Amino acid sequence: MERLFYFTGYRLIVFHWKGQRLDGVVSFEPILKDLSRFKDYLHKSVNIPTKLLVDVIEEDFRVENVPHVGVKDRKAVIDRLLDRYYRSSKEYCYDEVIGRKKDGRKDDEVLIGAMTNPALIQPWMSIIDECDVSLSGIWSSPLVSAELLVKLNANKGVTLLVSQAVKSNVRQTLFRDGKLLSSRQSVINQEISDAGKIAEHIAGEVERTLIFLRNQDMLSADEPINVHIIGSEQQLKALSRAFANDDRQTVHSHSIKKIASKLKIENVDEEFSDGIFAWLCLHQKIQLSHYGERKLFNRYYSLLASKALFAASVLILVLGFLLTEANISSALGDKEAIDIVKTEEHEYKEIYSAKFKAFEKVFKNAEVMNSAVELANNIKRNSQTSPLGFMLRLSQIFSQKTMSEIHIDGIKWWPVNTDKNNKIINAKKGINKINFTATTPVFHQALIDGRINVAENNYRESINQIDMITDALMSDPAIENVEVISMPVDLRSDSKFSAQSGLESSNSKEQDLSGKFTLKLTMRNKDNG
Repeated sequence: MERLFYFTGYRLIVFHWKGQRLDGVVSFEPILKDLSRFKDYLHKSVNIPTKLLVDVIEEDFRVENVPHVGVKDRKAVIDRLLDRYYRSSKEYCYDEVIGRKKDGRKDDEVLIGAMTNPALIQPWMSIIDECDVSLSGIWSSPLVSAELLVKLNANKGVTLLVSQAVKSNVRQTLFRDGKLLSSRQSVINQEISDAGKIAEHIAGEVERTLIFLRNQDMLSADEPINVHIIGSEQQLKALSRAFANDDRQTVHSHSIKKIASKLKIENVDEEFSDGIFAWLCLHQKIQLSHYGERKLFNRYYSLLASKALFAASVLILVLGFLLTEANISSALGDKEAIDIVKTEEHEYKEIYSAKFKAFEKVFKNAEVMNSAVELANNIKRNSQTSPLGFMLRLSQIFSQKTMSEIHIDGIKWWPVNTDKNNKIINAKKGINKINFTATTPVFHQALIDGRINVAENNYRESINQIDMITDALMSDPAIENVEVISMPVDLRSDSKFSAQSGLESSNSKEQDLSGKFTLKLTMRNKDNG
């Protein structure tokens, strides 16, 4: 079962999909009664990861030219543009490099956009947050509609996609070679019941849009354009009479029924295209959210992390079972060898007692055999220090709620010897450096590489988070020592560009290590130390 919230600027529609079949649709109006009904619905339904698709009039897109510079400088320029145009919508902004100019300075062409009135969505977002829904992201319908161009063989050249997702609006989205350039939504008079008059209204809106695009130099005066219209079969009959082909315009009609057949989906509304866009959003190739800060989706990422830990635990258990099976077989062989040695030792001792002088060499061999037995016991005890015990203990620590924001990228493990005071006596890693015959315990040691969410220049926050991680680790009785090898922020003065000019520092080509840390961990084996 999959679920998607579809926000049209006024009402919220919930789509339930079961495989490739639309299993049910329920809608809620922005009135107190329906807001309460929506909250009750969320409490009673299964809390599955859910996407939010927005299709609103209050959504603006524009293409800006920015200098072709490094990633950090370009981000700074784009941030200034977003702040200039969409200061009140910072959490609901989008940007994407869509190309590069072929003449002049060969600037980058950047698409920026935003929901210009985020207050529309706040009542719904508040209820979603209150009901602990695992929201996986917020997507824009015009951006998602680019996925449909491939199915329509319309991802080359200039394309205007015309669709009607709800009764009151018609959406017109301009693409060039599959990249979105502009999109606008027009209001349709809901009192009109004559399909012919609606078609004439849509045709007039498309004509005005094309005039606007050519006046804005987004289309040259004589540049041909392909107009792809999506609608019901009845609508398309009326639209075919309202639209005409000429030297600059070629019109293509696509019924919702045929598109659904191409997508192999069933039970969608054949009058409006909202079901088509809902399916495309659920199964798009690029899964990154268009709008919203990461904190809005923390529950979803925590859910993914818990699933990943569960899968890793299952894998560790399987590997541990196989390793244990091998160790048991090896231990059985060791036990048989030890029993034989003990038998021989006993025989040697009896011979020694009866004939000391005649069998002096035999006496010495008995001492050797006794040492061999002690050596075998040490090996058996110390060989219990394996990666399995370490990984199981570590996964228990990192599964704590306070550690949900931590991402583990890699773990390098090795055993180390200790002295009588439990101090490490062979610090260099490598299995060949370990003495498993020692009488003192063998400990775990590992390098843990990970990431935390931290603002780029917020040094105090990163230090606080690292302190929190080390405190959580040291609170476990099995942890002997935690050493911070690298912090999640680079404190060197020349590692950040600090000028207002937009130029990169000399270290601009170095990898950005913000958020990454490395810890060195020493842990006692619970059965051996």
